[in-house]
Amino acid sequence: MADAVVSFVIERLGDLVISEAQFLGGVEAQVGNAQIKLQCMSAFLKDADAWVRNGDERVRLLVVQVRENAYALEDVIETYVFKALKRNEGSKRKRFICIFREGIDVHKVGTEIERISSNIINWTLELEALGVQRSIHKADESSSSSYVQQQRKLRQAYSFVEDNVVVGFDKDIQELVTLLTEKENPHKHKVISVCGMGGLGKTTLARKVYQHPHVRTHFDCYAWASISQQCNTRQVLEGIHFSFTSPTYAQKNHIKNLSDVELARELYNFQKQKKCLVVLDDIWTTTTWDLLKHAFPTTTQGDTLHSKILLTTRNKDVALHADRHGFIHEPHLLNKDESLELFHEKYFCVGADPSNSDYDEERKKEVAVEMLRKCSGLPLAIIVLAGLLSNSLHWEQLKANVIHCIGQGDQKHDDDSKYSSVRGVLGLSYSELPSHLKPCFLYLARYAEDVPIRVKELCRILIAEGLISRRIGSVGTWEDVAYDWLCELVERSMIQVKEMSSTGRRIKSFCIHDLMRDVCLSKAQEENFLHFIDWRNRRGEPIETKVRRVSIYGSESNNCSDFIHMVGNIDGSLRCLAVDGGGIQYNYKRVLRHVCNHFSKLRVLIIVHERVDPSSTLQLPKEIGNLIHLRLLSILSCEIEKIPSSFGNLRCLQTLRVSTLSHNIPSSMCKLEQLRYLCFITVEGMKFDNFVRSTKSRNLQTLVGIRTKDLLLSDLLHLENLKKLKICVNGNFETFLHNPQSLTFTRLFSLQVTNCNTSNKIDIVPLILSCPHIYKLVVFSYIVRLPEVNQFSPNLMKLKLSSLRLEDDPMPTLEKLPKLRVLIIDYDSFIGDEMVCSRGGFPRLESLRLELLIGLKEWKVEESAFPRLGYLSIRACMRLRRVPDGVRNIVTLNEIKISLMPKKFKERMEQGGDDFHKVNHLTLKDVSWISFVFVYFC
Repeated sequence: MADAVVSFVIERLGDLVISEAQFLGGVEAQVGNAQIKLQCMSAFLKDADAWVRNGDERVRLLVVQVRENAYALEDVIETYVFKALKRNEGSKRKRFICIFREGIDVHKVGTEIERISSNIINWTLELEALGVQRSIHKADESSSSSYVQQQRKLRQAYSFVEDNVVVGFDKDIQELVTLLTEKENPHKHKVISVCGMGGLGKTTLARKVYQHPHVRTHFDCYAWASISQQCNTRQVLEGIHFSFTSPTYAQKNHIKNLSDVELARELYNFQKQKKCLVVLDDIWTTTTWDLLKHAFPTTTQGDTLHSKILLTTRNKDVALHADRHGFIHEPHLLNKDESLELFHEKYFCVGADPSNSDYDEERKKEVAVEMLRKCSGLPLAIIVLAGLLSNSLHWEQLKANVIHCIGQGDQKHDDDSKYSSVRGVLGLSYSELPSHLKPCFLYLARYAEDVPIRVKELCRILIAEGLISRRIGSVGTWEDVAYDWLCELVERSMIQVKEMSSTGRRIKSFCIHDLMRDVCLSKAQEENFLHFIDWRNRRGEPIETKVRRVSIYGSESNNCSDFIHMVGNIDGSLRCLAVDGGGIQYNYKRVLRHVCNHFSKLRVLIIVHERVDPSSTLQLPKEIGNLIHLRLLSILSCEIEKIPSSFGNLRCLQTLRVSTLSHNIPSSMCKLEQLRYLCFITVEGMKFDNFVRSTKSRNLQTLVGIRTKDLLLSDLLHLENLKKLKICVNGNFETFLHNPQSLTFTRLFSLQVTNCNTSNKIDIVPLILSCPHIYKLVVFSYIVRLPEVNQFSPNLMKLKLSSLRLEDDPMPTLEKLPKLRVLIIDYDSFIGDEMVCSRGGFPRLESLRLELLIGLKEWKVEESAFPRLGYLSIRACMRLRRVPDGVRNIVTLNEIKISLMPKKFKERMEQGGDDFHKVNHLTLKDVSWISFVFVYFC
C-alpha cells in the first residue's frame, strides 16, 4: 500500500506548489527536488509490496520508512505554508518583527526537506540492491514471481475434481442448469456469471453445474479454463481448443503454430458451428476478459447463441463488462442449519474419529455452533474449521481463538492444502486491489463489527485524509470519485450493499462480512494504517507504537482518564482520531484540550455517542486552533456552548458538523476557504449572515441550519457550488425571499424548509421556482398553497411533506410529477377526509408513505395508478376505514407495512376479513416477501 501513500503525497505536493507557490519562498527548490525523489521511489513500490507479501522483512522495513517519511514530508511543507500564510496576514509591524524568525524557519524547513529527500535516495538504492524492480511489468522476474506463481497454483481448480460434499447449493445448481439448457429461455443469455467474495463456493458451484448430467447431454463440447490473477492468454485459448477437439500430437503442433489471431478465429468459428460450453473460472479483471473475448461469439446472430460461457469472478464489474445482458448469479451465505450440515460432512469426511475426544456429543455440538457463528456462513471458513477440529482434542481451547485459527489455518498441513488459510484466500482480494483502493478498504477498520457504514460519511473522511485523487480513472467532484471507488469495492465483492437511497439510484450504506473485516483489521494493523480498539470487550492498554489513525469504540464505563491513558504515548503523528460508542463519561473539555495540545497534525476528529446527560454541554477549548491540518470535525455527542474565534486557524477545514447552542458564527470562520460541508444542528438555526456574505469559500456544497431572519436568499447566490440547503424559517419569510423572480440556483439539488413557527403560513412557491433542478424536496411548514405541477422541478424524485395543513387533495397535482419515485405525506399535511389517485397517476412512484393523516377517512386508487409501486406504508391514519380497492391491481407491490392503526382496520385485512381479497393476490406473485406489521390501540 506504500505506493498509494506516496502517490497521494506526490499529488498533494504538486497541488501545494501550484496553489501556495507564494508561500513556499525559500524552499520551493527543495520541495520540487523532494517530489522528484518520491516519483523515482514510487516506481519501485508496487514490486516492493509483492516482496513484502512474500515475507521479506528487509524490504518491509524499507517500505515502512518510505511511507512514514512521505507523510512527514507533507506535514513539514503544509506546516510551513500555514506559518507563512499567518505571517502574510499580520500587520506590517508584526511582519517586521517576524522577518528574522522567517529566515530561521526557511533554514530549518529546507534542512528537514533535504534530510528526507536524502533518505529517500538511500532507500531507493537499497531496494534496487535487494533486487526490487523499477517497473511493475518486471515484477515476475524478481524473486516475488515465485510467490505469485505459487499462489496461482494454489488457486488452480480442475473440472474433473469431484466435490462429494456440497451443501446449500441445490437451488443455485438447478437455476444455472436451467439457464444453460433451457431451449425456450426468452433471455438467451450468452454469458452466465457466478459472482461473490472469496470462499463463497463459486468454483464448487461452477464445477457442479459443469458436471451436471443435463448439461453434459445438452452441449456437444466442453472446456474448463482456470484463469486466476495471472492470465496467459495463449495458454488458456490453446487449452480450450484442445478440450474441444481432443487433437492428435500432429494436430496439437498445428494449433501451437497458429498465430494468436488464427487461434482466436478457429475457436470463434467452432463455437458457432457446435454447441459449446466454456467455463472461465476465477477472472479477476476486465482486462483479462478483453484479452480473451475475441475467441468467443458474444453478439446475437440468429441461432449462434447455442454456445455458452459460464464464468466465476469476485468482481461484479467483470461480469457486467463481459455481457451487459448476461445473467449474474450471486450465491448466498449458508444459514445456521446449512453451516452445521457442511461442518459435520467435512468433519467426518477428513477422517475424524468421533471417539477421539473427551467431550460428549452434545457439548461438541454446542461448541461447534459457537465457532460456526464466527464463520458467518462462509463455506470456505466452515471447511477450514472442520479440518482444524478433526485434528484437535481440545475444542474448548480452540474455540477461544477460533478467528485466529481460521486465519492461520492448520499448520500441520502442507502449503498446497485446502486447509492452509482462509485469510490467505480472502487476503488475495486485498492484494490484487489497485493501489488507490487499498487505503479505502483499510479505512473500513475504523468501524465496529456489524455497524452499517454510511457512504457519505466515509467519502468525506477519505477526502479529508487526502486519499482520493481525481487523476486516477474518474472524473467529477471529489465526492463523485470517492463514491465511484467505494462502488468498485462493492463490485469486487469485498463489501456488501446494506441500504440504497430512497430513490434507488445510489448506495446509502454498506456492510463488510465479518471474515473480510478480520482481514481488513489485520492488514490495517500490519501496515500501521489504523488501530481499532474495542473497549466493550476489554480495557484499553496504552498504544505504544507510532500510529497514524486510532478508532476507539467505547462503553459506558470508560472515562476521561481511560482515554488519556490509552493515547498518552502516541506521538504527534496521529492523523485521525474517532471515538464512537454509547454513554462514555468524558470530561470533554479535558479530552479535547489533550487532543489539541498533543496531536497537532490531526486531519480527522470524530466524537459520536449517545449522551448520558441530555443537558450536558461542551465548551470547546481555544486550543482547537492548534489543529491547523484539520480537514474534518464532527462532534455530535453534546451541544457546544460557543465556537471559539480560534476556529479561524483551521484553514484546511472541509467538513464541520456539530450540535450547538450558540446562534453566532465567529467572524474568523470567514477565512476558511476549503469548507465544503457545513452543518450546524440547532433548534432554530444559526446566524449565517456575516459568514455567508464574507466567506472566502467558493467550494461550499452543503449548508445546514441557516435562519431566514438574518439574511436574504440572494446572499447565497455567490455560493456557486451549493448543492444541499436546509433553511429554518424563524422570521419574515417574504423579506428573506426579497425578489425571488430574479434568483436561480442552478446547482442546488436538495432543499429542506422547516418553519419554527407552526402557526405561521408561508408561501413556498417563490422559493421552489428559484430551485428549478432539485431532485429532493422536504417541507415542514404550514403553507399558503401547494405549487402547481409546472412549478415543481421536473427532476423531482423524492418529496416529503409534513405539517402543510392542506384542505384540498394534493394527489391530483403530485400524481403528475413525471420522475417522482418516493413520496411521504405525514403529520396533517392533508386535513381533508378523502384522497383520490387517478388512472395512470404516479407513473414512476416506487415508495409511498402516508402517516399521521388524522382526518383521512377514504382513499381511492383507480385502475392503472401506481404502475411501479413496490412499497406502501400506512401509519397512524386513525380514521382511514379500509385499504383502497385499487391496491389489488398494483402487481409490482411487494411490501405493505401497516402500523399504529385501529383494531378494526387490522381485522379487515386479516384472512377472512372484508379487505383480505385486496392483498391476497400478492402471495401468488413472484415476490420475495410481504409483511404486515400491526401495532394498534386497544
